[in-house]
Amino acid sequence: MIDKQFPIIQIFLISILILTGCNSSSKDKAVTLLDAAPRTSSSTTITLADRSYLLDLPNNFSVDKSYKLLLVFHGSGGNSAGMQTTARFAQLSDDYLVAYPKSKVEEWNEGCDCNKPNRLGIDDLAFVDDVITNIQQHYTILPDEIYAAGFSQGALFSQNLLCNRGEKFKAIASIAAPMSLPLSQSCTLEKPTSFMMVHGTSDPVLPYDGLKHPNWALVSSPFAVKLLANKNASLVHPIVKMIENTNIELTAYSNGNEKTHLYSVKNGGHQWNFKNFTTSKEILTFFDGLEKPELPINSQLVNVNEKTIHVHTMGEDKSGPAIILLAGMNKNYFSDSAWYSLLQTQLANDYRVHNIDRSGNAWGSYDTEPSYHTFVDDLYQTLITLGESEVIFVSLSGANITSRLFAQKYADDDKLKLKSMLWIDPDIFLPHSISLYQGYPVDWYREKLDLLLPRLEDDFWTERTQVKLDAEREELTQLINEPNNNDMNWQYYNLVSQLRLLTNNQKIRALEIANYHDDLNAVKDLPLITDLPISVINSDFEASEIANDPENAESLSLWMEEGTTWSKEVAEVSGGQYIELMNADHMVPMQHPDVIITAINWLFQQD
Repeated sequence: MIDKQFPIIQIFLISILILTGCNSSSKDKAVTLLDAAPRTSSSTTITLADRSYLLDLPNNFSVDKSYKLLLVFHGSGGNSAGMQTTARFAQLSDDYLVAYPKSKVEEWNEGCDCNKPNRLGIDDLAFVDDVITNIQQHYTILPDEIYAAGFSQGALFSQNLLCNRGEKFKAIASIAAPMSLPLSQSCTLEKPTSFMMVHGTSDPVLPYDGLKHPNWALVSSPFAVKLLANKNASLVHPIVKMIENTNIELTAYSNGNEKTHLYSVKNGGHQWNFKNFTTSKEILTFFDGLEKPELPINSQLVNVNEKTIHVHTMGEDKSGPAIILLAGMNKNYFSDSAWYSLLQTQLANDYRVHNIDRSGNAWGSYDTEPSYHTFVDDLYQTLITLGESEVIFVSLSGANITSRLFAQKYADDDKLKLKSMLWIDPDIFLPHSISLYQGYPVDWYREKLDLLLPRLEDDFWTERTQVKLDAEREELTQLINEPNNNDMNWQYYNLVSQLRLLTNNQKIRALEIANYHDDLNAVKDLPLITDLPISVINSDFEASEIANDPENAESLSLWMEEGTTWSKEVAEVSGGQYIELMNADHMVPMQHPDVIITAINWLFQQD
């Protein structure tokens, strides 16, 4: 696409300046490879009828190896050799064959129906098909490992490939271009395809914020990425963070599999590389890491017991024992680190705090047997990997099952000392309460699990889950009082809670509910702890359930009474505190973080 405000000669000159070293290498030679044997020289120009492409092989190329394939498209007025000199992909990886196709005229047919190749009827999409087929005829290309990248007007063409040939590619990168308005209006993706855009916010040639023009209009890069993320069925809330040691902001969407990323280079111009950002290297990192989830600031994945556990850490510079936040289920049986999005922010002012998810929750790897009791060993290994030697557990709801079993198994461990615990609205390990917990819906999930899991693969409950999430978020806005709202990390809450919509996370929820039955059996006969301080915060959230369920009011009232008596005893015999909250919600970390912090401060003062 050439805007009349930027005549073709101007863009041609800019391209020449950017793509330095455009002359062909002395190793280049024109050959027809349609029926020839595979070439092993590092760089070969190949003709296909009246078109050509340059093929770059890695230095240690072997005819016996299978390779990924990467196609790279030059900008307006550029050529294959110039793009090769700029990108230098072959010097960065031994896993790719890299093809640099040459446009037939000055530009590519970018799909806007607005430029010279379109008027001439040049079918660049078909040319790309021919290049891929030609390479596959002579080299072994790994299945589903074909990629593309483009610079400037070549980036606009790479977007055309995404919209009209996306099924051929695993991922596509677009550098120094937003998106043409016509393509944005016509774009359809046959299948989700990962996409990476890198664009300087001060690009004078193809503006980051788009361009209004009757013939060559551009939409902004943020709009384009959001549009493509939507077509990739991505979750609504992106991760937004600055790339370390750069002036580049990453906006990262995901659908749980494919990624749609925008790297916004603050004050960056119309160029391939940027300060502390080698674009070719970053493209390959993106391509090679598509299976790894992008994580928000302060998050990491810890590998333990052939699983990955998500950990969100704040206050890392604080000394002393670490506070470990463990989430339990709420009334909708959601259970992840989102529940501590407010509390962790406040605790991190004075303490080192790890907010840890069980495997399968948040960004952790899928687990075929997720439960509170199987998490015990995962938690221990995670804490050891984090380098912790003294910890205090804060457990919400049923997470006290993990805490209790951990205290039993690792009481005498010489590497890690559990100093004390705070249980918030804990599960009650007494017969009547356990019978309630093991009733509906747990018994229903245990009975229906084998039928339910396949249906969840078909988005059986996705809409229902979204309704629950919307209702919960609205409830939380009412629970969090004005002074605490400034500390509420809504971005983190949104990022974690929306992951519950993903199929695997819905399956994990179903599995955990079903396995909750066995969790309770694992703790029901354990004695009370007497040698470790356990403080208990007990809200009266059951009162609203009793009021809303008169048919079961007697049983629920007994549960409430049993819980109060048992919680007092837990605190008393262990040397902890019993703290009662009246007219309170079950989401105590959101409604009363101050009470929790006061209770933690007290535990830190104990020997």
